[in-house]
Amino acid sequence: MKRGLVVLDSAEVPEQERPGRVARLQQRLTDEGVTLGLVYADVHRSDDLGYLTNLCIYWNEGILAVPADGEPAFLMKLSPRVHGWMRRSSTLTDLRSGKGFTALVQGLVENREQGVIGLVDAALWPATAVEEVRAAAPGWEVRPLGGLVREQRLVPSTAELDLLGRAAAALRTALDAGTAPDLPDGERIAILEQALRGAGYTDLMVEVVHGPDGVSAVEVTGQYRFGWLRVARLVAPHAGLALPSWAAAVQNALAAARGAVAPGVRAAAPAAAAENAFTTGLPSGAVLHATVVHQADLSTGGDYASPEEELAPGAVVVAGVEVLFPDGGRVAVADTVRVGVTGAEDLDAEEQHA
Repeated sequence: MKRGLVVLDSAEVPEQERPGRVARLQQRLTDEGVTLGLVYADVHRSDDLGYLTNLCIYWNEGILAVPADGEPAFLMKLSPRVHGWMRRSSTLTDLRSGKGFTALVQGLVENREQGVIGLVDAALWPATAVEEVRAAAPGWEVRPLGGLVREQRLVPSTAELDLLGRAAAALRTALDAGTAPDLPDGERIAILEQALRGAGYTDLMVEVVHGPDGVSAVEVTGQYRFGWLRVARLVAPHAGLALPSWAAAVQNALAAARGAVAPGVRAAAPAAAAENAFTTGLPSGAVLHATVVHQADLSTGGDYASPEEELAPGAVVVAGVEVLFPDGGRVAVADTVRVGVTGAEDLDAEEQHA
């Protein structure tokens, strides 16, 4: 559950930026011949909704209805009692509550000429929600669409990049404290959660995982406003002890992945560079796996991302290397970086804002 503060502040994101995002989606819908685009959201998958409207739903589910021409409406299985804070924390003005999507969609389309309803990112929709939409609009064509909103989210705007840089700086400071030697796992987690919640992270997962030779890893996946970061660092067993050779080689593999990040390369290429750079043998039975995923895919764990997708200039991606051990242990290293013209850039680097 998201527990942080949702902020709607024109000093962070200019007032016209979100309506501009909706307008770009509407142009895509028009180009696709779609009359009404529907964007599904629930507590697990609300990033498209947040990107377009700044609305964060804490429980239950809803559908953002975006006509090719006109104002969006949010259809929700939530009481009208939530409408007040939704209006205060989002750009939405048309909010509609009901017990099911069938009646809500019926109310939306009943006075419209029949046309095409497009399900945005249809592969991620629950089958029950699709059935409710189809039942609500007999005579309409219901057409699955790709990730039209996700495509917009792949390259953060200047404002979004500034927010990600702020989040990265807070995470870097927190990790410096949370990866100090000889701390109990619970204390590491408490240090990171307290620091990052205090810095404004909305959603947060902190893990401490363990491998052989006393090596641990601290892994943080977090959402700041509506952008995501993941960073993981190895921790030596005790102060003053160097990492074993295999663990140091894992860090070198991550450096190789970062070095292969560039505009136009497939996401699989930096991952392959990491795996190819690993020359020191792992402990017996261990398996190394490297990935590169867009930060826009972290809310779904990167499970639906294609390794064949090219990295766009300005995109923000997570390069990660994970090692799994036969006893069930694991360690990981990861960085969230911007795809700069000359390669990977740290999000809190000053040159990216120049």
